[in-house]
Amino acid sequence: MSGKEYILRQLNGHDMVCHDNYRVSTTNFYLLCDELKSKGLECKGDVIIEEHVGMFLQLVGQGATIRKLTEDFQHSEETVQRCIKNVLQCVLLMKSDYIKLPGVDAPIHPKLKQPQFLPFKDALGAIDGTHINAFPDYDETFKERWRDRKGNMSQNVMAVVDFDGNFLYVVAGWEGSAHDNLVLRKAIERGGFRVPPSRYYLVDGGYANTPQFLSPYRGKTYHLAQFSTRSRENRYDCAEELYNHRHAQLRNIVEKTFGILKGRFKICKEMHRYKYDIQTDLVIACCILHNFIKRHQHDNSNDDFSDDEVDSDFGSGNDGVSEEYRGTDTQIGGAMRDRIRDMLWDNR
Repeated sequence: MSGKEYILRQLNGHDMVCHDNYRVSTTNFYLLCDELKSKGLECKGDVIIEEHVGMFLQLVGQGATIRKLTEDFQHSEETVQRCIKNVLQCVLLMKSDYIKLPGVDAPIHPKLKQPQFLPFKDALGAIDGTHINAFPDYDETFKERWRDRKGNMSQNVMAVVDFDGNFLYVVAGWEGSAHDNLVLRKAIERGGFRVPPSRYYLVDGGYANTPQFLSPYRGKTYHLAQFSTRSRENRYDCAEELYNHRHAQLRNIVEKTFGILKGRFKICKEMHRYKYDIQTDLVIACCILHNFIKRHQHDNSNDDFSDDEVDSDFGSGNDGVSEEYRGTDTQIGGAMRDRIRDMLWDNR
């Protein structure tokens, strides 16, 4: 079959074939094609738009190699690489439409209106970092900065996620050895990341506790699995543990979202040896496509790719909190956290 026959046969078949191969329903495959055309994607020679998009989605979704794509679509390696590059550029142009930070007037999320979470009503979501294996194309000495605490070569990706599992902000490309606090600070200083007044995000124990970034109490039980083994009557030894449990229940959305992202897009688990800038762009593109699916696919099929609920890796990737955050901000953040702790304890 020609590439055109190959893709149209899959799109005209059972919807699950499209879903399994391209991570979207047939309807949303065509919708994605339309959006990419509006961003400038064009037919090149005898390669139709659907082939362009199919190649790219097989690459990120199944981790398909260029050789595999040349066999499936019956085009040369040069043509396949050009098509993938064109689609990647157009997907990145969708970022401003699908990855947006909330404004000052962002409403309280319905989940936070539940009595057990009401003291966290001003939270906008959660922040965390994840490691995605990488192949930095630098000299050997500089390349060692990409070696993470587990000894693997990886890029540190920081993401801000809302309580529906949508990405609100993503920064990729940092070295695997970079401290999470450093990545966050640089995102604020030069990455355009802003927190609306009187609002905040939930973070794990590797970040500093400030009025904009609320962390758990260190040295107290935090893992969800530890709370689940206790009886309801003896679940909390102190107010800090109750706070930590509620915090973990809410912040776990970022862990779950990373699990869905890596389950849906295999490229995030098995990155290919492209130029490093391309590796970084592919991670951003996967986050954009994740939000595209969340917005348009209402059958919950995205959860098919999620792992079981992922527990928080409390502070495992960081050795304490950066000194530049110790001071007035942490004092105000501490008082704010104590107020929420007391409200939770009084209303338990």
